[in-house]
Amino acid sequence: MDILDIHTHHLKENISQYIYNCAPTAFSPQEGGYYSVGIHPWNINSTAESEYEHLKKIASHPQIIAIGEAGLDKMISTDLSFQLEIFRLQIELAETLNKPLIIHSVRTSNEIIQLKKEFCPKSPWIIHGFRGKKELADQLTAQNIYLSFGERYQESAIKSIPLNRLLLETDESGKEILLIYKSVAQIHSLTTEQLVAQVQQNVSQLFFNR
Repeated sequence: MDILDIHTHHLKENISQYIYNCAPTAFSPQEGGYYSVGIHPWNINSTAESEYEHLKKIASHPQIIAIGEAGLDKMISTDLSFQLEIFRLQIELAETLNKPLIIHSVRTSNEIIQLKKEFCPKSPWIIHGFRGKKELADQLTAQNIYLSFGERYQESAIKSIPLNRLLLETDESGKEILLIYKSVAQIHSLTTEQLVAQVQQNVSQLFFNR
């Protein structure tokens, strides 16, 4: 089965089977690989603005198929207003290039929803590594935000969202992406093949048919 892992921080074999996430200065594309590149809120510091200038220079590269991960995190010491400033720049960049935006969100769902309403983006927004409850999943998908789930998740959240808003990833996990598909397929009472077909259709529409 052809499966594209939409978000990982690990370089692996078969580079055409995952989207590798990295910082702008770490972008060194291998032939046949796919990349998402952005400024993670954990990495926002005094050099963030120059890092963003570097991101702008490389973001149109054809192997960069998404911007991010970018976003907001209330569990870190970096001032939220500074996080918002850098996040807004990356939202605008994703819109300019018409590339999906991969979002890191920790206790900032209200802010994400407010920004979505403010920008009314044409490019898709994807919250990666979603571990929230069903109610929050429903609020986000109601705003046409995609949710990507990794190894850890709440079953009620996965079960509640429309399949056309569902994505799967490994993120920091060493678990095989196929195993995540198998466990999620059981939750939806689908075969693994059926789930792969639906989610990979989402992947194609988001990253390759734009």
